[in-house]
Amino acid sequence: MKHHMAKCALLAITALTGCSDEKGKQSRLLAGADPHRGKTALTTYGCVACHTVPGVRGSNSLTAPPLIGISQRSYLAGMLENTPANLRLWIQHPRKVNPHTAMPEQGVADQDASDMVAYLYTAG
Repeated sequence: MKHHMAKCALLAITALTGCSDEKGKQSRLLAGADPHRGKTALTTYGCVACHTVPGVRGSNSLTAPPLIGISQRSYLAGMLENTPANLRLWIQHPRKVNPHTAMPEQGVADQDASDMVAYLYTAG
């Protein structure tokens, strides 16, 4: 019985450490990210031409999925686990994720991508 409890405790600690490491990675990814700059970048890079973006005036296109409630979704692009790192990957290199996507490579800079992620995770 003691052996079983020790195994369970070790498993729980390992799982919690893994979650902590992932949260730490996500925090580091978004450290220095600015949602206000992200909102501007979504317009600058032309995202609003295809997407409806919450809080961005004039973004009411339905060519691509609306970017509403991103933080509440389980998956991004129908295939990636919803994490800040994956959203940043999708924003910067959608064709690396899905070579057949209609979403174009826009040459999004690292800081701009982080800022966009910060905005999309905090916007409605």
